[in-house]
Amino acid sequence: MKKSEVKKEYLDDLSGLYNRRYLNVKGREYVQEANRENKPLSVLLLDLDHFKNVNDTYGHSMGDSVLVNFASYLEKLLRQNDSVFRYGGDEFVCLLPKTDFIQATRISNRFIEQCRTMEFAKIRLTMSIGIATCPEDGSDWLTVFNVADQNLYSAKRHGRDRIGTRTFGEKNLIIPTVEMIGRSSELSTMDDLVKSAISSRGDAVCISGEAGVGKSRLFQELSLTGYPDKTMFVCSNLSPTTCSIPYFPFREILRSLIFLQDEHHFDNLPRVYQIELAKIVPEILRKPVEEGKDVLMVDRFRLFEGVRKFLELQVESCSMFICIDNIHWADENSFELLHYLVRAFKNKPILFVLVYRIEEIQHSAFQNVLHSMARGNLIKKIILEPLEKNDVTRMISSIIDAELPSELADYIFRETGGNPFFIEELLKSMKNDGALNWNGNNYEFDENSAKTIPYSIEGVIEKKLQKLSSKAYSLLEHASVIGRTFSFSFLRTVTGINEGQLFDLLDEIFEKRLLSERNGEHYFFSEDIIREIINNRMSKTRLSWFHRGVGERLLSLNSENIEKVVEELSYHFYQCGDNDNTVKFSIIAGDRAKAAYANQDAIRFYTRAIDSLESSENVNTETKLSECLRNRSSIYNLTGENDLAIADLERAISHSELAGNLCDKADSLIEISKVYKDISSYYKAVESAESALRIYRKENNIKGEAFSLTRIAIGKRMLREYEVSISYFQRSLEIVRKHSLHEIEVKALNGMGSSYTGMGDYEKAVQLYDESLNLSKKVGDKAGQIASLVNIGNVNYYKGNFGGAVELYREAMIIIKDIGNCRSEAITCNNLGCICILMGDYSNARKYLSNSLEKYKETGDKVNEAGCN
Repeated sequence: MKKSEVKKEYLDDLSGLYNRRYLNVKGREYVQEANRENKPLSVLLLDLDHFKNVNDTYGHSMGDSVLVNFASYLEKLLRQNDSVFRYGGDEFVCLLPKTDFIQATRISNRFIEQCRTMEFAKIRLTMSIGIATCPEDGSDWLTVFNVADQNLYSAKRHGRDRIGTRTFGEKNLIIPTVEMIGRSSELSTMDDLVKSAISSRGDAVCISGEAGVGKSRLFQELSLTGYPDKTMFVCSNLSPTTCSIPYFPFREILRSLIFLQDEHHFDNLPRVYQIELAKIVPEILRKPVEEGKDVLMVDRFRLFEGVRKFLELQVESCSMFICIDNIHWADENSFELLHYLVRAFKNKPILFVLVYRIEEIQHSAFQNVLHSMARGNLIKKIILEPLEKNDVTRMISSIIDAELPSELADYIFRETGGNPFFIEELLKSMKNDGALNWNGNNYEFDENSAKTIPYSIEGVIEKKLQKLSSKAYSLLEHASVIGRTFSFSFLRTVTGINEGQLFDLLDEIFEKRLLSERNGEHYFFSEDIIREIINNRMSKTRLSWFHRGVGERLLSLNSENIEKVVEELSYHFYQCGDNDNTVKFSIIAGDRAKAAYANQDAIRFYTRAIDSLESSENVNTETKLSECLRNRSSIYNLTGENDLAIADLERAISHSELAGNLCDKADSLIEISKVYKDISSYYKAVESAESALRIYRKENNIKGEAFSLTRIAIGKRMLREYEVSISYFQRSLEIVRKHSLHEIEVKALNGMGSSYTGMGDYEKAVQLYDESLNLSKKVGDKAGQIASLVNIGNVNYYKGNFGGAVELYREAMIIIKDIGNCRSEAITCNNLGCICILMGDYSNARKYLSNSLEKYKETGDKVNEAGCN
């Protein structure tokens, strides 16, 4: 179709190309045609690199001219049957029919190579391209386009000016990142200083921050920027061994300038200054010293003047940027010379960049020099702080070059505090340990495998810890046991240190950047790794003693409001081996987490209680142990870990028998009946429920009897014995309505409705489902709401009302995601997938069914897994 035949609303006002709206129309048509004719289709997503700089530097009017020129360039490059669209901003899309991936790659390489030599409105740019091909990358338009988009971002993360493709084999981490993340403001400041220096307005700047925040890289980024050819970058990197060598940084700088840059400037110095410089760099003097003629006495002023005059000769024809990295390890003579040079070169094209660790200069000679230069307005400061959470997320994404696994960013930020070096080292360690695994499509994150603290990180933190006094370190031990965050008042209570001394010790710790302050009263560790290292250094006896002290203090301070600190009490008493208190507070915490559907937290607390009960020397723990096992099994069942659930319930039954508690045994039999039903072992489910019913009747347990009848009825329904099933449900309803047992009533109503559905009586089924839904909402039974919504959706599905069914399933999915019910999610996704197939929405059908199959595998539901396949 010619452009003249296309509606005006489908043309981009600026570029004259087809617009984004028309792209989606034509994209679907192209993909359908490719599928119908069994021919390939390739999609190119193009992005102009750093186009924002064009708008910022030359203005938006010039930016628009560049886009118009670039659009015209693209149109001329494409073939007659190809189409090009402006997707928005500086992004363009090319549709290449009957073009496979290899051909699309050749075309893309041609675009990139020609673009490098082109000028658009007199501005030269590069481009990045993402390629996707149908059917290899997908058989529907949205999937193919999303793959091209992912590949484009891969190109950007790998440095731009290239084609980006996904990696399906082994994948390496991109360290260091192609771009410096989260430092745009600091880079802009440095860029302004460099441009000022080029214009003969010399200056000095300090870049400070703790180890690993990216101080050195900030200067390195400048050396990679496109400044004029006559720009000289000279760097000296110091270490602890250099602090005893006089003028060490300037020795390195002089050697570099004389031997690596240009020797003739040294030859142009007066002889007296040549000899003076040779006193700190002997090998630079080519003409021997003549006794009696040359001055041999050391003269600091002549040395300083010699360095100044030599540098002046260097900058007669170029600008110079001198970086002294780790300047805190320089000697006092170097500090004095530096101060002299910074003052002397205020109107020369020299920029001094001084990089230091903020925790290393307390009470040092360099700190005095800094204060002196600051008073004379001779130096500017850039302080690099750790990255914020959103920048940490961007950095991880750039390093792994893939979509972030859920919770990875939270874990990395918590452990590293946003320190870029720690982020890189921790990701490398996690990949080596198997905590971060590439499965061919994306990374999978397993926090439980992330146990090793990288030696490189440990070394940095150990150096900080070694500088603390013994009292400050002991205080830090107490703090590390309390937790990542703590208050001043609680720290004082735990340690017994008076207020004045405590403030002094905290100030000492703050100087080493080991703690940070929040709102004047609360403190937190800069990185969780610091806590781990301190805890690892403590003996088990000392660590246990600290935990007991913290737990007892928490208990005494919160005796009137235990609920407020129950999780902390569980943790501290578990760590110190106080079994009785661990059981007490872990059960409370587990019950609370279970009620809030915090499944993993509930498992953790119940596990602590079980471990402590098994280690306890107290007698009569069997019933309580059985209860904890049963509670944990219900969470395992909810999350689909049914083997673990059955193992816990079998242990619970055994402990109930040892205690002689028959009703407790029956409770476990009911729970195991539910698990058997969920994994399609229906005969076992009925058998377990019948065993429980006999016990409940013998013990005259009305609630248990009603529950058993409901579980038997459900098992019979699954065995397609519908009429028998309904009779059991009716017997159960008679009991629960008489005794107001609403939770069981919800289950019985839903179950009976499903039996009528199986018999084809949809009207009666919906009546029962509606009754169940209203009751479950009234009593706050979320599981009951899910079952009712899904069941009503099923009836709509059977009756051909697909839209109504989808609406109900999606409503149920919101609650499912909230409580984390793996099995319900599998069933609902399967239902949604089936409806999508009938409605012709194959892309969403594939997504829902794949998710359903995955969940069925997790829950061990073999019957439904086979059906889903």
